[in-house]
Order: sequence, then structure tokens, then C-alpha cells
Amino acid sequence: MRLAGGLLIALAVGTSGADYWILVAVVVAAVLAVAVEALLPRLGDTRAERIAGSVSRLGLVLVFATTFGQYLFPSAPGAAAAVVAVVVTVADLAGVRLGDYAARWVTGLLLAAAVSLIAICVGIPPLAQFIAPDPPSVPGLGLAVLVLLPFLLPRRPGAGRAAAVGAVAVAITAVALYQLGPIRLGLSATSFRELLAAADAVSLLPVLTVVAAVATVPVAVDAFTDGRERLSPERPKATLACGLIVAVAAAFAGPVVALGLAGVGTLTELVLRVRARRYRSRRA
Repeated sequence: MRLAGGLLIALAVGTSGADYWILVAVVVAAVLAVAVEALLPRLGDTRAERIAGSVSRLGLVLVFATTFGQYLFPSAPGAAAAVVAVVVTVADLAGVRLGDYAARWVTGLLLAAAVSLIAICVGIPPLAQFIAPDPPSVPGLGLAVLVLLPFLLPRRPGAGRAAAVGAVAVAITAVALYQLGPIRLGLSATSFRELLAAADAVSLLPVLTVVAAVATVPVAVDAFTDGRERLSPERPKATLACGLIVAVAAAFAGPVVALGLAGVGTLTELVLRVRARRYRSRRA
């Protein structure tokens, strides 16, 4: 689920820095995600790990809220993103949880949308003309991996799940490049609108709007609850504090800032997981 909500906006930002090499960046991020799930322990319960885990997940909420605003209310994306932050805060106060049954339904719907998108893009000749890419930019590749990695780590742990998520991400990236090319793909934060237009599927834009809502709001509720519980199991104080921070950030942070915060938060979490693995190895 994280993949759909993040890829809607992260792919454009990553492509703006990596050009055609975004496909390499997605493969690298997918391999890293599989390695993380296969080799590293889950976050522990130390203060640093709880804070890092909370910041990482609240960063995801910020990205999902920003994506919702960009796709559904492009005339006022900041205000719409702040409203999403308020909605997830209220949901947490009310004890709303995204159960496994609901999560499977949402995942199934989003997977069907991904398969449809891939089929449309493959079946329609591309408008973009292939231009031989320049040599890869190391900073551009690094930025692309940083903004993509948080959404390639599965909601539930498991190397197999990470591999499946990575395969879907690589496929979507490949067809997006095939249809749009890197310039148009990285030109706008809502480049999936351009993708449907290029694939002669403008009539599906309302469907994309629905998909954007389904891909962001439920997973934002899930990530917010997880982040708040890692920081403090108590409600309503912790909920209100986290909600206020995310709402203010969502109102003013654009896609690049939101993705950067989520990426840095995830990277910090991974560093702590590496440290935990080394500590366990020494004790063993």
C-alpha cells in the first residue's frame, strides 16, 4: 500500500534528478529493501529507536497528505494536505485502525489499478522519443534512491513481500519512462496525469483521482497510528501533538521537502537497525 501512495509523487521527484537512470535507482532501492528485510532486525524499544521509528512514519504521513493535496486539490494542495492530517488525527483519536482484511482489499484494488496502467502504457505506442541518456549523476541517483526507498519497504515485514513490492515498482517505472520519457515524467509532481494523457486515456483521469485517494488516506491513517504508538501509547496528548506537527508541515511543505523528510527518517531508522544487528552479533 505504501508503494502506491508514494510512487504517485516520488517517481516524478526522483526522475527530475536521475533522468533515465531512475530505473536503475528503483532497482537499487528494491534490492536494498529486500536486503533490509532479510538481514536486519526490526526496530527495538530504546528511546532512540522509538523516536526514529515515529519520525519515519510521520514522514510517510506527510508524503501521503501532500500527494492527496497535489492530485485531488491542485489549486490548494497545502490546505488539502493539512485537512488530511486533521482527518488522520481524528481517526487515531477515535481508535480507527486499518485491519488486515481492509488492508488486503485496498492492496487488491491498487494492484488492479497498477496492472491496468501497465497494460495501457504497453498497448499504446509512446509519444516520447528515446534520447540516449547522459552518464548517471551520483547525487541524482542518490536522491532518487532516498525518496523511493521508504515506499519499497513493506507494511508487514518479509523479504518476499519486499521483493514483490520492488517488482511492481520497477514495472511501473519502466512503462512510465516508455510512455513519457524522463523530461515529462520529472516535470510535474502529478506526472501520472501526464502519463494517462500520453497513453490516450484521458477519460481515466477521474479514476486516477479515486486511486490517489484510496492510495493515500487509508495508509496515512495506518502510518500515523504506528508513528504515534512508537512515540507514546497514550492518547489524546501524543495524538494531538503528532497531528499538529504533521498538519503544519503539510500546509507548507511541498513534495520535495515531504519526500526528503520521509527519506531521511527512513535512513535513520535503517542505521539504527544496522547498529542493532551488530550489537546482537557481538553478544552472540
